[in-house]
Amino acid sequence: MSKFLKTMLFWVLIFPILATAISILITYFRGAPIEASSYLSNLLGFAVGGIVIGFVMFNVQKLKEEK
Repeated sequence: MSKFLKTMLFWVLIFPILATAISILITYFRGAPIEASSYLSNLLGFAVGGIVIGFVMFNVQKLKEEK
């Protein structure tokens, strides 16, 4: 698997799922009701952000390797 694919998979799949899970856990410990539909927008937002971050991180890694 290429480095680009590994980097993008992490930032587009793993990062949003972990961030959303942490958000759900915080809500759970606060005692507020948890509705799955209210976290869908968070998940999608983190995924879109992950696309940008993944592309930037790949280019940073590539620049470090060139030096």
